Amino acid sequence: CRDSCNALLSPLEAMPRASNRLLVSALLCAGAFTVTHLAFVSAPASSSRQHSPVVLSARGGGEYDISDADIQNFYNSLLTGAGGDPPKGTVLSELVVKFFHGDFTPQGFKRYSGLWKGPPPGNIGKKDIAVGVAKLKEQMANPMFVTKGGVGYGVDEMQKVEDDGKGWVWLAAEMSPGGLAVELFKSVPYGKRAILVAKQS
Repeated sequence: CRDSCNALLSPLEAMPRASNRLLVSALLCAGAFTVTHLAFVSAPASSSRQHSPVVLSARGGGEYDISDADIQNFYNSLLTGAGGDPPKGTVLSELVVKFFHGDFTPQGFKRYSGLWKGPPPGNIGKKDIAVGVAKLKEQMANPMFVTKGGVGYGVDEMQKVEDDGKGWVWLAAEMSPGGLAVELFKSVPYGKRAILVAKQS
């Protein structure tokens, strides 16, 4: 009986030693993970070197500065085309129809939900684009919903303004949870993709 009791006790006596080894191994792994994780999320070392002119130019200039001359140059570049509505099947024509073909009410924009005029009927065509462009012009002359912008890139939302007083109206795009979206601005749309700018007058 003594031998069978000793045989039973030896695995039980070995268990605390094995669990101690397991505990020590787990603590070492957790410590190593913590050290590597902290090194991964810590702030990068600050560098005192200045950005090259090429990098600054690629980022949009000094510190994302947009001067009145830059706005005028962008406006002038938009006047070089043949004019008219955007062609059928382009991203711009689809965005204009999606965000301007409908009714602007104090409760918000109500998108057109009828049958597209085409051609061909049932698909977005030249007639629908013409309606969207007419509504876009109407909203640019007297926008009902204006998104805040201006001041500079990366500033707090509370510092942005609805109208910077320069007389420009911008149509700019950005990615939203529902896909590509366009908005109207009466101040520089920092951080957005400017599609066009026009004088409100």
